[in-house]
Amino acid sequence: MVLVEPGRLELQEFEVRPPGPEEILIKTRITSVCSTDIKVFHGQVGSAHYPVIMGHEFTGEVVEIGSVAAKQYPVAVGDRVTPEPYIPCGHCTWCRTEHHYHNCPTVGLYGISLACDRPPHLLGGYSEYVYLIGGTLLHKLAPATPDLAGSLSSVVGNGVRWIKTLGQMSFGQSLVISGAGSQGLCALAAAREAGVYPIVMLGLSSDQARFALARDIGVDHIVEVNRQDPLQIVPDLIGGAPDVVIETSSVPTAIQTAIKLVRRSGRVVSIGLSGGKPTPIVFDDLVWRDITLVCGKGQAGNVVDAMRLINSGKYPFDKINNFHYRLPELGRALAETEKPPAGFIKGALVFD
Repeated sequence: MVLVEPGRLELQEFEVRPPGPEEILIKTRITSVCSTDIKVFHGQVGSAHYPVIMGHEFTGEVVEIGSVAAKQYPVAVGDRVTPEPYIPCGHCTWCRTEHHYHNCPTVGLYGISLACDRPPHLLGGYSEYVYLIGGTLLHKLAPATPDLAGSLSSVVGNGVRWIKTLGQMSFGQSLVISGAGSQGLCALAAAREAGVYPIVMLGLSSDQARFALARDIGVDHIVEVNRQDPLQIVPDLIGGAPDVVIETSSVPTAIQTAIKLVRRSGRVVSIGLSGGKPTPIVFDDLVWRDITLVCGKGQAGNVVDAMRLINSGKYPFDKINNFHYRLPELGRALAETEKPPAGFIKGALVFD
């Protein structure tokens, strides 16, 4: 499914040829719909190149491996794999860092920056086959890992990043997660795994399906912000202000609430994309209360931990992808991601 230009999808066919020496050809099994796809669809992502086959959260089965790739990757035909979205050059200063190789000046992005108007064309997950090109960071799914869970490798990687790398959280620290979507749910699992306690999740009364899954993962408290003021109730629930607040919703008022909610010398991790909406912040409040405000993108250096978490089977990540679509239904999948129907957590395209 090709995004010919912002706002216009078109089903097209491309020849599937043997992979080049550095390439791996996979047959797509699941592609999870990311909210960033909505922004690419509307032309709001500067790094997007059109025409493009979107989709950067996917799993697939290895069909054929190029001669050079066969020596570089410990995978075999039939293995199920998931790539990281970012394709770094591997040589620049950024690529020599552990957690910031996504800042590589020539980094590629599956489903976003790799246009499909030149070979090998199939470079996004909204396609029956995908070519994984040289430099791809690739991870294997364990035999028992559901494809629906494996396709969230980068999302779980984000959750690990918000907790471990940006949040710098440790055992016994208290946490508030603002936003009950996939980012918040994956951060919840990462926090639970790290021994963070207690954990409060903020959401809306319409988020009941997401709250139910949060309870399965292990949240301690849930606050419906349209019914209760988190500035008043959270300190009562956990015995004071939280050590860290992770804000995933990108709503300007939620970002402001996160800053007011965190304890003195606490840490706010704000990672949502608002589509360019300004958020007024009084920086005197940050200075006087000694608050650290951290922002960041992507899951660079965190997917290895994420795959350990996914492949362990300890958390029901597959249940996050709870609305399923076929490839011709991509338009509807994007629309329902943008304006979720009742019970929606995250959508995924399912392939044969």
